[in-house]
Amino acid sequence: MIFAKLRRRRSTGEGSALRPDRSGGAFLPPTPLDSGVLSCQVHDDKGKLLPGATVTLVNRLNQTVAQGETDSYGYFVAAVPPGVHKVSVSAGGFKRRSTRAEVRVNQQTSVGGIGLQPDDSLELPQPGTWRFDAYHTEIRFIAQHIGMSKIHGSFRKFDGLIQVAPRFEDSRIQVVIEADSIDTGVQMRDDHLRSADFLDVENYPRLYFTSERFTWLRGDRWTVHGQLTLRGTTSPVELETTYLGQRKWQGPGYDGDMRVACHSTTTLRREDYSVNWQATLAKGIAVVGPTISIELGVQAVLEQ
Repeated sequence: MIFAKLRRRRSTGEGSALRPDRSGGAFLPPTPLDSGVLSCQVHDDKGKLLPGATVTLVNRLNQTVAQGETDSYGYFVAAVPPGVHKVSVSAGGFKRRSTRAEVRVNQQTSVGGIGLQPDDSLELPQPGTWRFDAYHTEIRFIAQHIGMSKIHGSFRKFDGLIQVAPRFEDSRIQVVIEADSIDTGVQMRDDHLRSADFLDVENYPRLYFTSERFTWLRGDRWTVHGQLTLRGTTSPVELETTYLGQRKWQGPGYDGDMRVACHSTTTLRREDYSVNWQATLAKGIAVVGPTISIELGVQAVLEQ
């Protein structure tokens, strides 16, 4: 039976040429013979298209049959088995929305436009001074080693302030990092990183980050533009930031403190900060890669 299907596809061109959609005369991309196509377009409450939204299709047996992200036009399309599927759409900063759609063999089913409503739990923090909680904040980095593996490390000592302005876009962040607090779990490697080959801790004991502006992208996504000073050299950086909201937390040593949280990432180029130490293997492969990935998990507490 399977070989018969393959011979029929080869002789008729099925699976390699565009086929008409029997439901509406449109053309479908090449798809398996026993599947259909489901599509939708996701937008926010103001009609703005939402790229990067996650669309998940689940069948009646609660099995995931397809999952993916919308493209730059908020569009999602997938070949899926026939049947009635639950279509769930989620995006950072928005409430999840679900609907149902029936997919038929060799037909395209369009769910149409799916609008998402803002998630009220991600209300922006009130104006004031918010200080990093050092016990629940991490500044981590990842570096490539000889083109094969990755070295993970972090800075253990730092201080950070977020000055939240009445207009959130005007807020400012200041962070000071103690360079000698670098920790990769290997003493010999950490000593080398503290040397003049890398951080040059003796001459430049601290790293400084100062933000210049916040730019809202969509939902819970922001870009924080600023300047990082390392080894006495200052270069611009952009932190791609996900805002995680605010909570009150009652715990040991914390009397119902109001706190906010975010997750940020960026990539630094060593040459931008005159970190030019370079050693290579016999084949010319660099021992340390040219870029460093930075990741920050921040919790900040409102100062009274």
